[in-house]
Amino acid sequence: MSDIFNRQSDVFGGSFTADQARVTFPALAGGGSEAGLLMQSLQASYTQQLTRLYELSSSAVYYVAGRTAGQASAGRIIGPRKLSGAFYKTYGDVCNAKTNTLHFSMSGGCGNTSGARASFTAHFVVIQSVGFSVGAADMLINEQISMIFSSFLYS
Repeated sequence: MSDIFNRQSDVFGGSFTADQARVTFPALAGGGSEAGLLMQSLQASYTQQLTRLYELSSSAVYYVAGRTAGQASAGRIIGPRKLSGAFYKTYGDVCNAKTNTLHFSMSGGCGNTSGARASFTAHFVVIQSVGFSVGAADMLINEQISMIFSSFLYS
């Protein structure tokens, strides 16, 4: 049925909440709890090297897949807990890369219905850079962390 502007009426497609997002760092002592890190944002990208090859004697094209690489950046508020020191020591040390993982999961729903679910795990995570900023209005110390990783799994 059309509305007063002769447009099709919307159809309700469902609903879900997005308040169950978690970022954990399993390599930290205590099972990777996010408590104390005060994470505010997380962004990650994962790429693969692709080379396109052409053959002179035909119109064939070939794709050759090379290595994968990941980048992640996180924003957080520096809090009072000592977990920050453990985070820097663990994830900032390239010698710990073999066991350093970052896990992000999100689930949502409304009531007893199951809603959206996503889970990502980055392996071989190492902090590449750390930056800080503070504003006079709120006096919060904001931290920007840049990390690299080599493997990214979705489940």
